[in-house]
Amino acid sequence: MKTILKNGYIVDGNRGSLIRRGSVVIEGDKIVDIIDSYSDNDGLQDCEVVDIEGLYVCPGFIDVHSHSDLTIIAHPESESAISQGVTTVVSGNCGFSVCPVDKTLANVLTEAKSYGIDDISWRSVRQYLDFIRGLPIVVNYAYLVGHGQIRAEVMGYSNRLANEDEIRQMKYEVEKALDEGAIGLSLGLIYIPGRFSNLDELVELSKVVSFKGKIVTNHMRSESSHLLEAIDESIDISRLADVNFEISHLKAAGTGRGKAESACKKIIKAIGEGVRISADQYPYTASNTGLSQVLPPQYLEGSIEEIIRKITDDPIKVAQDIESYPHTPWDKILISEAYNPKLAKYLGMSIRDISMDLGLPEALTVIELMKMEEYDLGAIYFLMDQDEVDYIATQDFVMVASDSAIRNCSSNAFPHPRTFGTFTKFISYYVKERKLLTLSEAIYKMTGFPASKFGIVNRGFIKRGYFADLVIFDFDKIVDNASYVSPKILSDGIEFVFVNGKMVYKDKKVVDYAGRVLA
Repeated sequence: MKTILKNGYIVDGNRGSLIRRGSVVIEGDKIVDIIDSYSDNDGLQDCEVVDIEGLYVCPGFIDVHSHSDLTIIAHPESESAISQGVTTVVSGNCGFSVCPVDKTLANVLTEAKSYGIDDISWRSVRQYLDFIRGLPIVVNYAYLVGHGQIRAEVMGYSNRLANEDEIRQMKYEVEKALDEGAIGLSLGLIYIPGRFSNLDELVELSKVVSFKGKIVTNHMRSESSHLLEAIDESIDISRLADVNFEISHLKAAGTGRGKAESACKKIIKAIGEGVRISADQYPYTASNTGLSQVLPPQYLEGSIEEIIRKITDDPIKVAQDIESYPHTPWDKILISEAYNPKLAKYLGMSIRDISMDLGLPEALTVIELMKMEEYDLGAIYFLMDQDEVDYIATQDFVMVASDSAIRNCSSNAFPHPRTFGTFTKFISYYVKERKLLTLSEAIYKMTGFPASKFGIVNRGFIKRGYFADLVIFDFDKIVDNASYVSPKILSDGIEFVFVNGKMVYKDKKVVDYAGRVLA
């Protein structure tokens, strides 16, 4: 049976396209027709009709930067994503992935158990994606293989350059992962062990990706004091490897404040010279990463367990080193995730407030928290200026991404509000409130642009023959409700969401599972 989305305003996913009134016809998992108007006399009476009079219909939003490798297993309903209109997520970002896995199995299992996953059956990318295929999931799922994961498998977490044989092994693993269904390679050059790699290694691996016609994404070495140098490195990798390249969550943070315009101009210049580089961004002034990022570089070697051993051997000395190393002010760092139940009371609290509760100086508080957790903790850092966030958001080469992990409202985490609010906020803030973008421009940054950039075929646009991933929203009502105080609040204004032709979200509830693995 066909389904007709009757008489709405169509935003088709193209940049600058005119919004027009019409109806979208779905049959099976595809869009089969787009008609200018519909009446009961059009001979389509046997169809299921969804009246969207006064509402807008656009392609499903594509979140190209997600960390849902394990949370999609723990939370297959994907409330945080589907409730804001996201129909496809790309996971395996920032150099982190949960496969291929062998020597690092203990590390992956530690994280898995934190989500209530007692064991994992996969070892390769193919096995992992087959496992996801066997789950009922709401959203479509695409995967990047992590450079950091591959490097750890080949040469551990040691601070040294790869030799020729190790680079050869890593190239083999990258090629194998791409052949098994990964849509690209992610770099995490601020994290262990990616931070120990040099340009030669990264270019050699990226050449494999280029040959396969895939994408490389990059959490750069610096988003603050050495932002411009990190931009140069990204451009060099893309140019030297001739690879399709994405800078992840572009920002000018901390001591990098004031550099957003210079960073963007470098990228624009490179694009003008033929470099295939773009970026994504979330519309918030706070970032979210591990608490371990406040540690000085000398402590950031080895596995997370080895790091914790280092910082607890002589905590007074380590605390002195932390205080002498540039870091975000302690009242601007909030704990967002911890798995030790004893730390649950600290979720949403700043390091300064926690230190007062523990009766410890702030740096010693960091050490104590990591010691109690026996793992890294999630932390929110208030690092950016709104004007620069806005400047980056409106650049033609920038698309939208959440940099979050799929969650349900019932999950124990205290996530960054971007988890539940990125895409609705982008429309509410940049189109409705600030009027810095047209609705068509904003939708393009969340649909057609990411689909084209990441090679997500036959999605991202409202076209005949394309998969029916669709969002129906009320423009007047659309708004993000998630905040730093109450981050797990669903957005308003998302009326219906279709994935592969099935309605999966209605009345703020998940009503079906229709997601697929995209490889």
